[in-house]
Amino acid sequence: MNRTAPRQASARTNSRKNQSTTSPRRDFHSEKNSVLLNRAGKNDNEFRRGKDSSADSAKNQSQYTFSDAVGLAALNAGVREQLDTADPHCPLTAISYEDELKLKLDAVKAFWKVGHLPEALVREIIPSPMGRPCRMTSKRRVVITKNGRVRFTMGYTGMNRKETIESPIEPAMHGELYQWLHSILVSAPYAPLARHLNFIVIRGNYESITLILNLFRLDAPTVRKVKQLAERVQAECPSVRSMFMFVDESRSEFYLESKATTHPFRKVFGPEMMDITVNDGKFLFPPGAFCQVNGSILDRFVGEAEKLLKPDENSVLYDMYCGFGLFGIAAGSRAGRVIGMDFNGPAIQAAMGNAAHIAPNRSIRFIAGAVTANAVMDKIPPRDEEDGSTELFLLDPPRSGIAANVIAAIAERKPKRVLHIFCSADEVAKSVNDWRHNGYIPVQARVFDMFPGTPNVETMILLERKAEQPREPRAKFSTARKSGRSERIEKAPGVSHRADRRRKRGIPEHNDNQHRGRSGFPASKRSGGKRPPRGQF
Repeated sequence: MNRTAPRQASARTNSRKNQSTTSPRRDFHSEKNSVLLNRAGKNDNEFRRGKDSSADSAKNQSQYTFSDAVGLAALNAGVREQLDTADPHCPLTAISYEDELKLKLDAVKAFWKVGHLPEALVREIIPSPMGRPCRMTSKRRVVITKNGRVRFTMGYTGMNRKETIESPIEPAMHGELYQWLHSILVSAPYAPLARHLNFIVIRGNYESITLILNLFRLDAPTVRKVKQLAERVQAECPSVRSMFMFVDESRSEFYLESKATTHPFRKVFGPEMMDITVNDGKFLFPPGAFCQVNGSILDRFVGEAEKLLKPDENSVLYDMYCGFGLFGIAAGSRAGRVIGMDFNGPAIQAAMGNAAHIAPNRSIRFIAGAVTANAVMDKIPPRDEEDGSTELFLLDPPRSGIAANVIAAIAERKPKRVLHIFCSADEVAKSVNDWRHNGYIPVQARVFDMFPGTPNVETMILLERKAEQPREPRAKFSTARKSGRSERIEKAPGVSHRADRRRKRGIPEHNDNQHRGRSGFPASKRSGGKRPPRGQF
């Protein structure tokens, strides 16, 4: 082992860090994730093998993100330079969509290998039916420059501030609305409104739009300008179905997060609820509830979840992080009972309404509360082993991942199958490792291109309980090697192991009282009781 290897690796790391500060290569970001592999000190061949030869390989692998894997796959495919010059928020739009799917498949397999996951479970990346312009949710940060100019950007604080109006991963109707809003806000009469805006958010479906103005200050002049803008929107933008104000005095980097107000949403006009149709079911949900951004893939998404879980009339499906009830109602259509849980009160109310409207004759109920280990143990009904029902769990947590000890609490109930959904590929290895420690192993996987054009994928992993193998009692046998294999030989009582092995191998016993050497032959008296030289007996 080369003991100087760690020091040499560190020197290479420092030299590359110094080069990266002066290199014209840019770091690209989408949803606060780096796209390209700019990790200092990494050897591409080492990552291809799924390991690092440096002393702190474990630390380096923990810093190895899926975005890095995409960058490495692009390097191997010879398209890295194209990504370097692409839109920083959707760099994979620089190549064809077919090549993007191949690139992501290679990246997933390599990333799973580094994370010690069974990459053989990933056979394809399920494509987006609409391709890239599929996002039902988009946003623009409103930035006021030093000279008072209004700019729309897609970057967060301290990140890329390139002005962006239209994006290739969003429907054309989004770009048209942003262009119209920008022409309004740059005018002098709407300057008070522009100065108090954090974000402009567009949500909805592919037919209608909900416009949300994220404001950090809401005074009387701002409210008047919002009402004036609403009148123009209703008159000139027929695709906008409703409009809301969202008050965030803390100016969070997340466009629908508010810590300073209890009721941040205020309707300006239109219906209270948004809607989306999945598998012929129309789901209603409030503007602050979570919904997958790619509506075109949701039919396949929900259908695959149902195929993996295989619910029947004797099963109970627990939909953790249920939101407005999409999976519990759509994917659990064949389950005997469905119980959902989520912390968002308005979303739970919407889930109850959706269940009553879409599946009025089914046993579905929802629990409002944060998904924690204590909630799993206290709020979920105890398992009744006598009724013969099987438990199925579906988890669709936020990007930050699942709360501590929730996996252990669910594993204690010994469900038959668990379907864990990840919107961040970086969380897969950690959570699967936790499931393994609690007796569950991955048996199937589905990877969806939920975010075309960006280095992100959505992952479904089906886990089942490991079969418990009973331990065999230890037999009182000695083990001898014969012909390159182990065989068990019963030892005679009162006989040492060495003497027993000699007897079994046919080595003759000696009855004389002379001292014997290691060769088994009597030592010569002339040698003083020592073993004679080889060849002299």
